[in-house]
Amino acid sequence: MRRSLGPYELTHELGRGGMGVVWAAYDRTEDRQVAVKLLAVGARAGSPSTLERRFLREASLTRRLEHPGIPAVYDHGSHDGELFLVMDLVPGRTLGAVLESDGPLAIGRAADVARRTADVLVYAHGQGVMHRDLKPANLMITPDGELKVLDFGVAAALEPHPGETRFTAANATPGTVVYMAPEQAVGQAEPASDLYSLGCVLYELLAGTPPFTDASPFMLYHRHAHDPVPPITDRRPDIPAGLRRLVEALLEKNPRDRPVSAAEVVAALATWAPAPSMPPARPAVPLAPPTVPHPRLAEVAALRRSGSPARALEEYGALMAVPDLERADLLAARVGASLCVAALGGTREALDDLKSVLAEQRSLLGPDDPAVLDTRYEIAVLLVRTGERYAATELLRRLVGDEDRVLRAEDDRHGRARALLERLRRMS
Repeated sequence: MRRSLGPYELTHELGRGGMGVVWAAYDRTEDRQVAVKLLAVGARAGSPSTLERRFLREASLTRRLEHPGIPAVYDHGSHDGELFLVMDLVPGRTLGAVLESDGPLAIGRAADVARRTADVLVYAHGQGVMHRDLKPANLMITPDGELKVLDFGVAAALEPHPGETRFTAANATPGTVVYMAPEQAVGQAEPASDLYSLGCVLYELLAGTPPFTDASPFMLYHRHAHDPVPPITDRRPDIPAGLRRLVEALLEKNPRDRPVSAAEVVAALATWAPAPSMPPARPAVPLAPPTVPHPRLAEVAALRRSGSPARALEEYGALMAVPDLERADLLAARVGASLCVAALGGTREALDDLKSVLAEQRSLLGPDDPAVLDTRYEIAVLLVRTGERYAATELLRRLVGDEDRVLRAEDDRHGRARALLERLRRMS
């Protein structure tokens, strides 16, 4: 039965779940096909006005996301008491449907799906947005083989109030708790919670079933929080040892014991994910001249290294305010400013800032750009300073190989990660 929601003419239902119903729709204003998600607010605790305000805030954050792996969100709001999101209509099959029809994936394909999902998380976490509901049903493979991560912001929009645990909430379903980190189930979601969910998804892609299953949402939560993860090699004996260790690290109960960031997961999965196919050849075009870093960057960096972080921080602030500053230069200035903050005692704040910058640098410059390697190294240094030696060691182990591969032997930075890694080993 056709119906309208403002300018959107709903044509047919695409699917439904614990958080609502998705419809294919025609946008009469923009003359395009879209997907409309009607959110199931039902008997959720709290007044409708409170829920609506929270939903509108989270949806506004989600609309900022611009990444090829995230469907665009065009509109959001409330119409006749119904909350809705209007999104890009993405064709294809969800990983849930693929698993149901085809069973576990080949190791290379599973690693590639997880790597591309983690790459989306790198970007989203860098924008301060968590997904909160990663599962195979929210990963779409398009007809041309692209991966789209669906439903960003929807779980955040319906997050329980303080004191209301997710597994007792009116709209909770076993399908959500199956992939939910222990800390998130009690209202303490953080970026590492998305990594736990990704670990559950990767486990299922490889083994054909998630690590924990149970008819009761409460028992599922209890198993995630307390039960050892069933060895994945019992269900898939041919999994490489390194991939097994990565799955186990993602599924650690304590968020601090998981990989330090989604970027580290991307780097780790590259070992088993197949190399992306080469795009079709294009006609040759003249190469643009290489960009030259802003001259003030080197001057302010020298000031910072000379022992004047406060003055350097002011200079970085002035540089970042320069009109039309190249984005790569802006990111470099943000790195320098973060290092000044660390030198002035704000180590934790600087570490969080550098992780955010790293995600943007990877997206803009590519994972092998020396500036990306520099930021990864500085993150490792700050991790050591905060006492997170395990995380620093894991980061440095991967960075050693990347520096050997990318940096020339005569580069002063060549070997720095190996040297710091050796120092950590001697200290332990």
